[in-house]
Amino acid sequence: MLGNIVLFTMGIFIKIFIFHFFMEIPRNLLLITFNNLLVILAIYCLAGLVKEGRRLKVFLLANIILSLLIFVDAMYYSHFFTLIPIHSIYQVGQLGPVSNSIFTLLKPGYLLVFIDTIFLWIYYKKQHRTIPILERKHKLVLAGAFFVFVFSVAGGVYKVGRDTEGNYTPHNLGIINYHLYDIGRFFVKSSLDIDRVEAVMDIVNYETDNPRGFGLVKNRNVIVIQAESTQNFVINQEIEGQMITPVLNQLINKDSIYFSRYYEQVGWGNTSDAEFVSHNGFYPSTGTFSYKAFEENDFINLPILLKERGYSTIAFHGNHGSFWNRDNIYNAQGFDTFISLEKLEEDELIGIGLSDASLFRQSIKHLKNLKQPFYSFYVTLTSHHPFTMEDHDKGLTIEGEYSGTLLEDYLQTVHYLDQQIGNFIEMLKQEGLYDNSIIVIYGDHEGLDMRNEEANDLLSSFLAKPYEEDEMFRVPMIVHIPNSGVKEEVTIAGGQIDFFPTMANLLGLSIKTDQVLGKDLLNIKEGFVAKQVHIAKGSFIDNDKVFIISSDGVFENSRAWNIYTGEAVDLEECREGYERALGEINLSEYILENNLVSVVKEKGLEYILSIIYKR
Repeated sequence: MLGNIVLFTMGIFIKIFIFHFFMEIPRNLLLITFNNLLVILAIYCLAGLVKEGRRLKVFLLANIILSLLIFVDAMYYSHFFTLIPIHSIYQVGQLGPVSNSIFTLLKPGYLLVFIDTIFLWIYYKKQHRTIPILERKHKLVLAGAFFVFVFSVAGGVYKVGRDTEGNYTPHNLGIINYHLYDIGRFFVKSSLDIDRVEAVMDIVNYETDNPRGFGLVKNRNVIVIQAESTQNFVINQEIEGQMITPVLNQLINKDSIYFSRYYEQVGWGNTSDAEFVSHNGFYPSTGTFSYKAFEENDFINLPILLKERGYSTIAFHGNHGSFWNRDNIYNAQGFDTFISLEKLEEDELIGIGLSDASLFRQSIKHLKNLKQPFYSFYVTLTSHHPFTMEDHDKGLTIEGEYSGTLLEDYLQTVHYLDQQIGNFIEMLKQEGLYDNSIIVIYGDHEGLDMRNEEANDLLSSFLAKPYEEDEMFRVPMIVHIPNSGVKEEVTIAGGQIDFFPTMANLLGLSIKTDQVLGKDLLNIKEGFVAKQVHIAKGSFIDNDKVFIISSDGVFENSRAWNIYTGEAVDLEECREGYERALGEINLSEYILENNLVSVVKEKGLEYILSIIYKR
């Protein structure tokens, strides 16, 4: 029996060690892998208690399941640089629209993870009929070993939590232990860290008399375009003498407010989380994608407040309505009408859905029939990974060093989107919908990840500077106000969580500063952007610096630098921002998980603390 446990355990252990090495776990590689080995040993000790006739079958099944998990993790990590979360079970039925993107993640080398499974299957076929019967004392030994291993793992996890202030990551728990933690977090609501949240309240509660820009676009139609994977570095940037985004550049230079230090804050839901954060002014779920985590919640957000002012509301998306659960939650998000792929003619498909050109063109007839003023929201698709387009759709001529590279593929799709926004604006003018509208454009999330070696090398060369997190997470945010004479660049650091209060101010909607966690970027002096999920929680960007917490979750191992000089910043100067980031995220999670948005709207954020104190 002991020999079988060792045989089956070692195959998984070796694969986990290799995968941890591939993840570049920064510290304690052997210790973290050993803690995961204890879990594997516990699994096989438990499997050893199965009846003799099925024991090896269970051993083999455990190997197959664990090997499959490592295989899927390897694919997922190669693109997202984290492990596949348990909530992905909700997305199994949605793989069709992104199958091409998923296929690009598959590398033949990943199949090597099943080599030991093949040999163990041969071993099982030869040995499964000759398994000896275990005596009672041997069963007791296995049961005892199981509990020893479990308690040892629990002790290791406790130490990680103590060292990182509860900031568990794949890089400090390892593959198996992180998945166990992720499963537990999936079923348990977040508790509220009173000390951290109290410290946040002084920052959250700010008041501005006669706020600048209030009501500037009151009663205008609002057209919001969430631009897929569009990063800010493309703005006013050329390649081989050609402007990448000539339309966006032109908008910025006339009748527009341009937020040049605007950052994405998505969670597991990526594009859908960008929508959620922008419209609601709270952070995305840390456990699953927000449109699933909070589909039963009551909301008070930008579309809902505009509806109360008599606005019609409509959303357009060139993919299936069920994608990211939009068809189930859009009504609660304040949209009267949702036009998805099922209601559109599939006349031109590019990448994962309807082309941006077709989406904009087909939407015009719906806008013409809406009662004005209206709020319309567009989710574009063509510039989605893996950035594939036919040659006849490419508008840039790239023949130099970037020809045929990932960077060219990306720039071609962004240039295409830019062209289609220009065509869309012309259609709005032709239909008389331009002059009394505002057009808001922002990027949903990064397109080229700096942790991807190819992308990093290409962008560092193209930008002639190191491609760092602040550049990767920076997306454009443009509020175009026709015939306004406004031309302003806002350099305050802000994020998608600030979209709701900033737009509410411009539209003349009075919301108190303690009703959302976002800030009105036109009326604050100190910007702040908290990050989570795709990098360790506690990372932030403010007006002057960037703080990226170490992947092992330990504050002292983190990095910080000045946004303008690139020089290193003393980590202790980042302590307050780190605590603020954790506090805001924790408070947001508590409010959303307990469906308290309407309570916050009525009584403010501080009331949430008073509820806790009374318990």
